[in-house]
Amino acid sequence: MNPSILLAAVFAASALVTQAEPLGRFSDDPSKLRVMQWNILHGGRDDGKEEGPKRVVDVIRAAKPDIVSMQETYGSGEFISKDLGFQFHPRGTNVSIHSRYPVIEDISVYKEFCCSGALLELPDKSKLAFYAVWLGYNKSISDPGSRDGLDESQLLAACKASGTDIAGILSGIAERLKDPKYKDVPVMICGDFNSMSHLDYTAEHKDQFGVVIRWPTSVAITEAGFTDSYREVTPRVDRRKDRTWSPRFPEQLPDRIDYIYYKGSRWKAVSSVVEESHPVKFPSDHAALITDFQLR
Repeated sequence: MNPSILLAAVFAASALVTQAEPLGRFSDDPSKLRVMQWNILHGGRDDGKEEGPKRVVDVIRAAKPDIVSMQETYGSGEFISKDLGFQFHPRGTNVSIHSRYPVIEDISVYKEFCCSGALLELPDKSKLAFYAVWLGYNKSISDPGSRDGLDESQLLAACKASGTDIAGILSGIAERLKDPKYKDVPVMICGDFNSMSHLDYTAEHKDQFGVVIRWPTSVAITEAGFTDSYREVTPRVDRRKDRTWSPRFPEQLPDRIDYIYYKGSRWKAVSSVVEESHPVKFPSDHAALITDFQLR
């Protein structure tokens, strides 16, 4: 079922339900997996220390993911996971993983602020290496007019830190998972990359973006064998519809900077949507990204 339909149904029911209920799986079929990527903005607290995180829970509960990659967790993660009945796997203050499935090993790499990794055991006892990441940036180029007069090298320089971070993370993951016991274990890397994608900024879509750029961050991860799940199932580029930045600042330049990448032959992305709905107010400046996977 489309996550947006689930959101509408849950929000409609929420007016009648005052006590939180355990989060049920979106599907009882173990051959299906739903993953959410979401930067929740300052722990979700910009709209209230208590009310904001509750709205974060509302959005997650409505989407019914099995695993959540989160950024800007900032003290709200334990409450969110507890309310959902999930396992909470943080690293530092920023990135965290929330999973309905057991975390059987910490496989974190690189900087504490940028990467949290967990080896998860799924219902069929298979394993999944799951990473939540946040990548740095050098300069914001989302404000109206902020790209005027900048050439390609200057645009790339604004996202240089993102490329540095993904290189370190990919290298770290390769080293961490080189043991033969991880052979054939699928890997997912989800996060706020603070960089656009070369799959969007193509010659075919220059009318939407005004420039053709092979953004090094997305090039690096796809050349490492990972698939951009959203672009895989949504090949038609629509800058406004696709964008994860920014539902809170609609006047800013829309871009896709949040991703769910995956690698391995076990899972296949079958649908992916961007979500920014809440009946009162969406609590973040990033839209949530939700991808459904099916066993091959």
